Amino acid sequence: MKKLNAILFVSLMLLCGCGHENAVAQESENPGVENPGGNNPEGKNPGSGENPGSGEDPGENNPGGSGDKDDESGNTNNVNPFNFETRTVLLNSGYEMPIVGIGTYMLSAAQAEESVYNALKIGVRLFDTADIYGNERGVGRGLQRGMRDFGIKREEIFVTTKLWTSDFYRADEEVDERLERLGLDYIDLLLLHHTARDDEHAYQAMERGVEAGKIHSIGISNFYEADIDRMMKIAKIKPAVIQNELHPYFQERSVKKHIAPLGTVMESWFPLGGRGTGIRTLSQHEVITKIAEAHGKSPYQVLIRWHLQSGNIAIPGSSNAAHIAEDYNVFDFELTSDEMKQINDLDCNHRFANY
Repeated sequence: MKKLNAILFVSLMLLCGCGHENAVAQESENPGVENPGGNNPEGKNPGSGENPGSGEDPGENNPGGSGDKDDESGNTNNVNPFNFETRTVLLNSGYEMPIVGIGTYMLSAAQAEESVYNALKIGVRLFDTADIYGNERGVGRGLQRGMRDFGIKREEIFVTTKLWTSDFYRADEEVDERLERLGLDYIDLLLLHHTARDDEHAYQAMERGVEAGKIHSIGISNFYEADIDRMMKIAKIKPAVIQNELHPYFQERSVKKHIAPLGTVMESWFPLGGRGTGIRTLSQHEVITKIAEAHGKSPYQVLIRWHLQSGNIAIPGSSNAAHIAEDYNVFDFELTSDEMKQINDLDCNHRFANY
């Protein structure tokens, strides 16, 4: 069933012309061509109990859709302000997390290894993977090579991985397997990848992992208000991070307001949006291109900078070293309040992946 779900999920993403954060990192790339499960020695597929959707309007049934407008800057993250000098944010767990990094969805283990290695070389310290991506071992190899070759200490690196829904029932064992695959002594951030049966049991297993020193911070992904509230009824540890689809077309304002009292930080997957779904690609929108031209930056850099100034951690994905460097080079300019408002006004409750 897990393999069947994976095939259905990848087929949907290819039909949409998108593949999570990596397929849109740069339009000249096409990482969706590869099957991360078929080309991956770990035998995983980025498949889905993630329920890619029923064709319903995500704004009608999804409480994570755009809500009320906030201040003109768009920054709803006043609880956990970003430090642009250290390029980190202090989580409610007491640990600092980099505010921009790379995602590895749709990358084979070999591609992920090289992407992580190249990213470490230019200064990136945040890396996002997952069991279902099938590339945790590749990410681990890239980390080990980079730490050795560039003299980087383990504590300088922040690694996020996720528990897949079909493994929630054995989450305690899965924590240990994540550590083995990554070759690490602890996981910086472990997320539940999606709501599902046994997710409360899995969250409590992550809490036990924190108590045992195996995990520093825990969080959730693809959760919205009702499920967040449900989880908080049994949680002893508040989620440090929630990772959801978020970009200028779908800004998650209501969810961000909902998690603010928890001190939970929003992290964006699909930070650059998608393409091929009946709406203009964000990187080609005249608002974005004009702002990019004014700053001498690429549209992708403008989009990432918008995320950071909005209080969203961003993890664009790429297998191209030059594109990784471009996506990280966003700390030498600042969007004006008027430019932020122009991008905020693009919010139209449009999702590229309905789950």
